Amino acid sequence: MSNYWPEQNFDTGKFHLQLHPYLAPPENVFDPHAALQYGADFKARFARAAPQTDEIGLLQLIFPQTAVFPATQVRAWNVDKRAPTPALAPMRNCLYSEPGAVVGNHSQYYAGQPTRYLSPTECWLIDTPREFNNRFDQGHFTGDTTTKFANYVVDTATGKVFDHGMVWGYHVVQNSKKLTEFEPVIVAPKESRLSQSNEHLDAIARFLDLTRDQVKSYIA
Repeated sequence: MSNYWPEQNFDTGKFHLQLHPYLAPPENVFDPHAALQYGADFKARFARAAPQTDEIGLLQLIFPQTAVFPATQVRAWNVDKRAPTPALAPMRNCLYSEPGAVVGNHSQYYAGQPTRYLSPTECWLIDTPREFNNRFDQGHFTGDTTTKFANYVVDTATGKVFDHGMVWGYHVVQNSKKLTEFEPVIVAPKESRLSQSNEHLDAIARFLDLTRDQVKSYIA
């Protein structure tokens, strides 16, 4: 039996999200070593009308329950990247992934595909997050699986970031009567304004070692 749940697709503004929820519950919830694995394979895409000349790319913020990278702050917003990459403009340091990176074989849907694409008219990223949680008490799952993402567009020529983005997420629920049954719950994407989200601004500022106001100065 596949650990993937049915594909879901969402549109908000000029963003499109293709999502394959992933959930691998423990065989025995009463096992003292029982752990829940959850996540998703997804492709976030932004497209704008042609003709355009400046190349655009996506940055991603993540709100995880486990540390994605050594500097990740759990249960807080983080730039979804290990560390800044030297570039001419700070916001280019936040672009998701690196040139030439591809998705690993663990992904049923995107294995071997580039993790990001930049161009003047559209950009996208592919992510395949997995988290583990072993918080079980007599078969009842007591852990927190709340995971959120936010995506914004970076103009690589000007170094500016577009104000309009999207925010979405997921969590897992356990059937209170059938403890071996779990289900992913998707929080559909909605519009996000970077200029009005202090948590997102502070995550970028912390990553780049800037102030909130300095980050605001890069919003187009």
